[in-house]
This record gives sequence, structure tokens and C-alpha cells, in this order.
Amino acid sequence: MRRPIKYQIIKLVVTAAGSFPINAETDKAYRKVTGIQFNSTDSNALKDTVFSKFEIDSNEIFPDGFEVKLIQTGLDLSPNERFYKVDERAEGSTVAGSYKDAGNASAYPYNAYIYLRLENRVDDAKAGT
Repeated sequence: MRRPIKYQIIKLVVTAAGSFPINAETDKAYRKVTGIQFNSTDSNALKDTVFSKFEIDSNEIFPDGFEVKLIQTGLDLSPNERFYKVDERAEGSTVAGSYKDAGNASAYPYNAYIYLRLENRVDDAKAGT
């Protein structure tokens, strides 16, 4: 039996200032994307770094120019409270957009991680969604 929650990681290797495409597919075995969280191996890189759109299943989650640092949290929060809440279809949905590094990293390359919380909630199964 599958666990009711899965964390899917989208890893970007940022090699220099510039734009890096985000193109992934959610796990087909899970119904919903219920949260998004961001982390980076270089905290300095977040200054002025933005998404150039961020979409799940062709639904815009973050518009062009949305500051990435707004969905990063500190270690002072419990793991379950670190996610920006969304309610989007998973089931193999496309995750697309672009990550624009502004050139403030301490060193290149660095890794940027987008974490998706995927769920098979009991209520979703009953409703057939």
C-alpha cells in the first residue's frame, strides 16, 4: 500500500546567473499537490532571484517575477508547516516554469531544490477527485 504523502524533489543545478527551465511531471500515483517548498545550497543566491512563472497542470501558481525567497522557510518551523499550501491535480501533471538567478550566489554552481508535497487524501478518494 502506498503512503498517503510523498515528497517529490525537483533539483536545478544553477551554473551561473541566468534563467533555468523547470520541467517535471508529478508522480502519477498521487492525486493532489498540496504544498510547495524551496531550498538552496547557497542562501545568498536568493537575493533578487525570481520565478518566471511557475505552473502545475497549466495553472499558474506563481506569476512572472515572484520572489523565490517567499516560499523558503527556516528551520524554526516544523517540517509539516514549511510548505506553501496549494491544491492542484497531481496524477502526472506537468510542472513548468523558469528559475531566474540574479547573480548573487557566493559561488557557482549551486543546487536549488523545489519540494512538492503529494497526497492521496481519503476525502479525495471518496469524492473521486
